[in-house]
Amino acid sequence: MFTDRTALRTAAYGDPGPLAARLSIYRFQRDPVDLPGLALTALAGVRGTVLDAGCGLGTYVDRLRSERPDLRVLPLDLSAGMRPEVVGDVQALPLADASVGGALAMHMLYHVPDIPAAIRELRRVVEPGGVLVVSTNGSQDKLEIGRLVSDAVHDLTGTTVEPPDADSRFTPDDAGLLRAEFGTVEVEVLERETLVPEVEPVVAFVDSMRALTGALVPAEVPWETFLGAVRARVAAEIERHGVWRLGNQVGVLTCS
Repeated sequence: MFTDRTALRTAAYGDPGPLAARLSIYRFQRDPVDLPGLALTALAGVRGTVLDAGCGLGTYVDRLRSERPDLRVLPLDLSAGMRPEVVGDVQALPLADASVGGALAMHMLYHVPDIPAAIRELRRVVEPGGVLVVSTNGSQDKLEIGRLVSDAVHDLTGTTVEPPDADSRFTPDDAGLLRAEFGTVEVEVLERETLVPEVEPVVAFVDSMRALTGALVPAEVPWETFLGAVRARVAAEIERHGVWRLGNQVGVLTCS
């Protein structure tokens, strides 16, 4: 499901709502990671056009346009529901060779069926001397979400399901795939904690993942019943510890 192109275009990212709900939990992150700021720093020497491949909600586009008005920022996404300037697939970019000075691929390569092909395409469109910035999750990122989903299913059915682990398709440990195309790849891994003092932001996060993880919930269990089990577990954790803890591990890979 995490690489199902139809699901990604429709149920998962057919409109901005689920992604916005998912990202909103990070308002509780301690010492928040400013990924757009890190991207701006990495692109400091870039001129001309910057491609944002998998632009999502346009967070990076807005920040770049605000702080680097000299750049032409080109938002591209697989889903028209994200309202990109260009609807396209990173595995076959509708751009000429060496046509952009820089590119972003932020938290999106793990959704691509053929990751090496996507990296080759990014290398093709970034001009010599240009910069590609990639972000992704580390292997220890958000493990608590997977356990929460599995535990809620077990509470309702007595059965054990494997936690979802889509991010493992591309982590900072896979920098070698980028080094196969780019001469230099610098890797920075940032560790943070998100401490959520309220139940509903966690429930909203799980709910926003329905298109990607809903298959783990048995068909006979109504989704709202499943969310009720999630809610009960989160509430119990907050009652015991005052917060629900989410571990974050994010990698930023700068390629030139």
